[in-house]
Parts: sequence; C-alpha cells; structure tokens
Amino acid sequence: MIDQDADIKLPRDLANPASALSDRATQPGDTLSMDNYLNLLIGATGWNWLIAAAIFFALDVLAPGFFLLWFGFAAAAVAALVFVVPLPPHWQIIAFCTASVASLLIGRKLWGGANEDTSDKPLLNQRARQLIGRVFVLKTAIQGGEGRVYAGDGVWSVRGPDMPAGKLVRVTDADGTVLIVEAAEGA
Repeated sequence: MIDQDADIKLPRDLANPASALSDRATQPGDTLSMDNYLNLLIGATGWNWLIAAAIFFALDVLAPGFFLLWFGFAAAAVAALVFVVPLPPHWQIIAFCTASVASLLIGRKLWGGANEDTSDKPLLNQRARQLIGRVFVLKTAIQGGEGRVYAGDGVWSVRGPDMPAGKLVRVTDADGTVLIVEAAEGA
C-alpha cells in the first residue's frame, strides 16, 4: 500500500538539471552518464537551441530541397527567446513548434508561393490527355459502356455509349488511362 501522506523529495539533479553537470564529470578523464546527458537536454539553454539552429542550417545545405532552413530559423528564434526569458523545457518545445510553423508559412509566402512553371508542352507526361479532341476508329465494339480503340501506336480502353466496331469516335476526356469517347460528328 502506498502512503499518500509521505513527502516526496526529488533528487537534487531533477530539481535543478544544470546542477548535474556541475557535481559530476568535472575532472579530466571523467565521463558523463546517460542521466547527465538527459539532464543537459532537459535543462536546455539558449546555447542548445543555437547549436540546433546551426545543425539545421548545415543540414539544409546538404539536403535536397529548401525546408530545414525554416526549422533553423525557428531554433534561432527560440534561442533568442530563452536568452531573454528563461523558459521551462516544455514551453521551449511549444515555442519551437510554433516558431517552426510560423517560419514555414512565412517562407512559403515569400519564396514558395504557387509553383507556376509554364511549359510549351503542358501535357508532355499526360498521354491520355494529349488524345482529347482527336478522332479514332473503334477496335472493339463498345458494349456495356466499355470498348477499345486504336490510338497512335497502341490500343486504349474507352468508355462511352454502345457503338459497333469500326465506328469513328472522338475523345472527350480521360480518366486515368481510360479514354472517354462519343460518336464523332459526320461519321
């Protein structure tokens, strides 16, 4: 049975995480235990955030894309905040998450924007869409709404009203790799 009236005393390391490093591993050759590393992280200072910012900036140079830069700005902002106002670790993490979202949105607004690359061949990799408006001969009759046509150097599946094989059809739309067709005018 647990005595609920007993006083709970935290070890000095948990009450003041920074004291863990001052008490242990201060002599040359001493090593830091895992508890000391965790206490160092829990008692994160502005310097830790600046180191994180530098790591994000360095990784942004190495990584493809342009996204770690914004996390670096967020870490630098949290470092500045922690230098001015000492915050507990959980508030530092909340500040980092908030600053990350804000910097991502600002960066996207300034440089990301709408990706409006124009091309002289906008349908280059959309073969089915390239066939819209063209007229082809039905290879197999459309029965139950489905059939096949010769188009270019291949045979394509089509959907449309029932028609006999050999009839001319016009492609009106594409649904993935299935062409949507109707009877061609004057055929």
